[in-house]
Amino acid sequence: MGGSEMALASMGLMGYTAAAQYGMQKSAGQIQRMESEAMAEQEELGATQREADRKARLAEAMASQVAGAGAAGISAFEGSPLTILQADLEKEQEATQRGKFMTQLKAEAFRSRGRVAEKLAKQTALLGLLGTAGKMGMMAKSGLDGGVVRGGGRGGGTPGAAGVGGSATFNPYTSRARYT
Repeated sequence: MGGSEMALASMGLMGYTAAAQYGMQKSAGQIQRMESEAMAEQEELGATQREADRKARLAEAMASQVAGAGAAGISAFEGSPLTILQADLEKEQEATQRGKFMTQLKAEAFRSRGRVAEKLAKQTALLGLLGTAGKMGMMAKSGLDGGVVRGGGRGGGTPGAAGVGGSATFNPYTSRARYT
């Protein structure tokens, strides 16, 4: 296999590798977004369960207060017991609103982190692709004759690359040429 065939094969492999890395990074970003969405949904489900538990505790406390008032001979829905029940209900409503707000805040934070992670992964993947394209362009520019640029100054090859009669060897992995 000659130098130009090796260069072509190398460029093909670079292109394939870059495309595969792009796909993997893009997929990783999508997975991060989906994981964040799942975390947000778990937070919302947890909030629903906490709300149900809070209401059950409130009902139990209210029943206990009514029973205690009844045992003391106080009518359940008059005066002090009614005031206590009303205060407990108001506290519960405030706690419910606070819980809903905090849950929405946490869920949105999870979703936002997922969207940012997905965008960052896509941008990183795209930059990797562009970097590989740049290296491939440098390889193509240096010629497909094994990476050696011959001549210089006035005539064939890359003008002034290695001076008159010199040569330069291109390294596709560092995007640099070695002049001799």
